[in-house]
Amino acid sequence: MKTSLITCLLCCLFCFSNAQTMPETFMGMLPSPPGGICSEGENDAKSTFIEKVGEVRAKLNDEISRRTEKIENHMEANKEKMAQHAMARTGVSPELMQQMMALEKASKGATGDQAKAYKEQKKALADQMMQQSTNISMAEMENLKNMDKAGKTAWAEAYATEKKAEVMADPKAYQDKNAKMMKDYKLVEKQRLLADSLGAQMVKFGKQIQDLETSQEAIAMQTQIAEKEAKLNEEYKKDNRQNDNEIKSLSNSIRNAQISYCNMQSPKYLNILSRYKTFVQASLTPYYRLEKLTNQVNAIQTGVEINTELGMMGLQAISSYLGRLSDVYRYNHINPEYVGYIGAE
Repeated sequence: MKTSLITCLLCCLFCFSNAQTMPETFMGMLPSPPGGICSEGENDAKSTFIEKVGEVRAKLNDEISRRTEKIENHMEANKEKMAQHAMARTGVSPELMQQMMALEKASKGATGDQAKAYKEQKKALADQMMQQSTNISMAEMENLKNMDKAGKTAWAEAYATEKKAEVMADPKAYQDKNAKMMKDYKLVEKQRLLADSLGAQMVKFGKQIQDLETSQEAIAMQTQIAEKEAKLNEEYKKDNRQNDNEIKSLSNSIRNAQISYCNMQSPKYLNILSRYKTFVQASLTPYYRLEKLTNQVNAIQTGVEINTELGMMGLQAISSYLGRLSDVYRYNHINPEYVGYIGAE
């Protein structure tokens, strides 16, 4: 009984440690935007929020880096397998590919007659590879370039007849090949549509933030503040104006305009963030599905599932959101209240 209990506890701890790396765990770590974003100066809520965001960002970056390194190591370990798969997809035999690679390596640094000899060998080998892959020789390709329209049409008809004969010789193999190609195409298309859908949502939130920055109201207030700051700067440059009422009036006017700007923009930004977070939370399941589809597509194209640990895409989506969340004070540039001559910057 005691041994069973210890085993159970160890299993729970193992599961918990694995759960710490998943996107859902990081969603639970995200702090909510603090209140009083347009409050002046430093305060405990702001400091606590910034510190919390920094902690989550560090952990998230560490997890993404760990996964990235794992993917890179996995690809490196399977480099030979991927190369062999690529060879097989071309229809060229591994023997010919290896011969070409050996020739490329041997010909480096060759000059004169030796270089010419290597060039001829590579040309002959390339011809064999092309015939294996397409059943067309390089000589035929050269002749085709010089043919007139009628000649090219006749060649195309002859080639089509040859291919038709190959199909008729083994119709089942042709049907199986076509069925596999269609299956692969549908898989790639399914992956593309899901990736495009999720990507479009991410772009949408970025555009909403950009539109917030460039709205007519925002630009008008930015211009107004800039003009007031320029006037204040000119006043500071004048002699014997340190305690002038104009400086005090301009300083307080700028401060009030900055408060109004923050109060206008920040709630809108927080509204976008709220919807953005809801999307990221809801997108985690589709991202898992996209990763599985991407793995299947990669396996078809490279012979290897590139990402063996699901959750990376969800973590990257959370990282993008976290970047926006960390910027909630973006509209708070409020100058301190005027308290006499504070000196020109």
